[in-house]
Amino acid sequence: MKELPRKEQLEMLDRYFLSTTEAINMLQISRQNFYSLISRNKITRIKKDGAVLFFKEEILERLNNQPMLRTKYRPFECREELESELQTNRELYL
Repeated sequence: MKELPRKEQLEMLDRYFLSTTEAINMLQISRQNFYSLISRNKITRIKKDGAVLFFKEEILERLNNQPMLRTKYRPFECREELESELQTNRELYL
């Protein structure tokens, strides 16, 4: 099997994976909350020789489900705020 050039490897990493910091920033949650999601197997962690990555697709799916989850677990928040947040997220990341 032929190896990909370094530039293509980096592009592939950026296209399919996120670092811890990138995932936390995208989801706009605390580090503690993020690690809680990992420990409860809500987010898959990929670990290879000290490098920790997360599937970008999985984080984006979680991001799209956040408004629904917040409505379910935080019913005291305003519905308009949640809909506005979902629209903002779609514009930023999709």
